[in-house]
Amino acid sequence: MLTLYIHIPYCVRKCPYCGFYSTPYTPTDADEFITALRREAAGYHDEFSNRIFNTVYIGGGTPTVLSSEQITGVLDIVPEHFHIAEHAEFTVEANPNSVTMRTLSLLLERGVNRLSLGVQSFSDEDLPALGRPHTADHAAEAFYLARKAGFQNIGIDLMYGIPGQTMSRWEATLDRAIEYRPEHISVYGLSLDDGSLFRREADAGRFALPDDDCAADMYEYAVTTLTGAGYGRYEISNFALTGFECRHNMNYWDRGEYLGLGPGACSFYSNKRYHAIADTKEYARRLSSGESTAVDVEFPGLEQASREAILLNLRTAKGMDLHRYEKEFGARLFRQLERNMNPLCREGLLRISEGSVQLTDRGILLSNEAISRLFA
Repeated sequence: MLTLYIHIPYCVRKCPYCGFYSTPYTPTDADEFITALRREAAGYHDEFSNRIFNTVYIGGGTPTVLSSEQITGVLDIVPEHFHIAEHAEFTVEANPNSVTMRTLSLLLERGVNRLSLGVQSFSDEDLPALGRPHTADHAAEAFYLARKAGFQNIGIDLMYGIPGQTMSRWEATLDRAIEYRPEHISVYGLSLDDGSLFRREADAGRFALPDDDCAADMYEYAVTTLTGAGYGRYEISNFALTGFECRHNMNYWDRGEYLGLGPGACSFYSNKRYHAIADTKEYARRLSSGESTAVDVEFPGLEQASREAILLNLRTAKGMDLHRYEKEFGARLFRQLERNMNPLCREGLLRISEGSVQLTDRGILLSNEAISRLFA
């Protein structure tokens, strides 16, 4: 499967936990970026003229900080230069404080059929710790506005392991999320992403995450609560009502091909991986002068590709198809995988079912250890 990602590098302000490339929004800078984005897309037009994109995902940053005219400009780029499948999943990310009925209606009119809301918490005590510029009521209002506009596929992101967060506040956040009945709920443990303020503060000894046991308790509570409410866990951090699993992200976990546009966006196709330079000004300059924006180009070898397949496939509930693995990576690597799997199965971290291997519930909690031992 082939998917398209477009990175909008603008935010009202940078969240301290975020490691994705972003920069402050100004209308003039955004206009220049969209001109550059159009040039970048045009440069791929011929290379992908015979390919069909099954999903489109516009993320960031915060795509909805753009003006209506700028959003239209970005959306115009997609059909101008790429062939999109008739029933493609088309997602746009939004933050609660940047959602308006005008923007939501525009997105729907232009074919966007899935909205991803960066809620993170329904606790006004936890949101400031994450540097979020919205309140719990803002998040609720944004959700209801999206429903009123006509969105029938809404995902919300939630975060646990926030410093100072109590189990009771996490329980209340999950209860409120379930009450709204979004089609998709992601639950992420707060992590120290490279390039984030929290990472820099932690490296300087001024910030620390809650202990692993506390985070594990919050995760296990989320699993029990969400699955009990009818949300299937189809990936370690992602839950959905039946039929609303995020196809775009499933392609990543299946090690499928994807084209990324915009500064910092990653691409992987024809066994080539790279990302565009994560600097909006340099990105625009290179495109205006006909230079490539690609940096860190690599061509994964067989062993690296096999490790990636294990790491990505085992995040999902369906796990990794062992026959497919052997066919793709050969008998030698398959025998090595079998040797490493056996003790993990005996220890209850992995299970084999109908020709696939999956992490058990205990294995998910110890996924870093389990997967690293498969690479030994």
